Amino acid sequence: MNFRPMKSWIPIIIYMLSIAPALAVTFSWSGALEVGQSINVNNLTLLVDQNNRTGQLALIVENGSDIVALIQGNGSTKIGNLTISFVGFNRKGYITVQGPELFTVGQSSSMSSALLAENARLKREVASLSREISALKSENKKLKSQVDSLKKENSQLKEKLKSQPDIAELNAKVVNLTKQNRALKAELANLTRKINQLEAENEFLKQQNEEYRQIIQQVMNEQSSEAKQSYIEKAKKERLVGSILLKSLAGAGIIVGLVGYGLYRKKRSWELA
Repeated sequence: MNFRPMKSWIPIIIYMLSIAPALAVTFSWSGALEVGQSINVNNLTLLVDQNNRTGQLALIVENGSDIVALIQGNGSTKIGNLTISFVGFNRKGYITVQGPELFTVGQSSSMSSALLAENARLKREVASLSREISALKSENKKLKSQVDSLKKENSQLKEKLKSQPDIAELNAKVVNLTKQNRALKAELANLTRKINQLEAENEFLKQQNEEYRQIIQQVMNEQSSEAKQSYIEKAKKERLVGSILLKSLAGAGIIVGLVGYGLYRKKRSWELA
């Protein structure tokens, strides 16, 4: 009786037992983004950008306002327990994120993009108004200095009137300086009103900007919650498949062992006979 078929099963059993520890669950997400699009992975923002000079695609990884990684062309990087891979092809960036634990993935909606654009516009307008207010305050300071100088000169001329015989000429100068003083005071009052108006408008824009920021945060939190629930369901299914595979491998090993043991008993019985 030839028992080579039984021996040929031994390497297969050893291989099956060796791959069992390697069945640990790894969570993964893959997707493609066009230039200018971004996704949120946990607290990170992944943005696909393009070099205007070379046309090469790049992946920018931000944490808040800080850039924590930059992948130009094709490559990968590790941030915390996440491994992020990027491949640029045909004006699209193909992204793969892997990690040993669950992570949330959320993509900005058109509403969030519009709010972010409006938020950026308001920030630019606030900065422009701040510069204009600063310039007006500087001009206002100069006008106040000129008014003080004219007041001082006016007082000096009045003192001279008491000792100068040409009263008519001095009176004409006093009248002229008084007119200039009034004109400067009117201009100063107008600038003061304009500054107050711009400061009120600036404060309103800051409040509106904060409201947009809160709305954006709420939208992003809602999207992250939905993405996380979907990912948890997917992870449960992947773990169930892994459990079924492990049970199948264990069952196959037991069956192979029983068959081998039966064949061995059969051989012994023939040899004894």
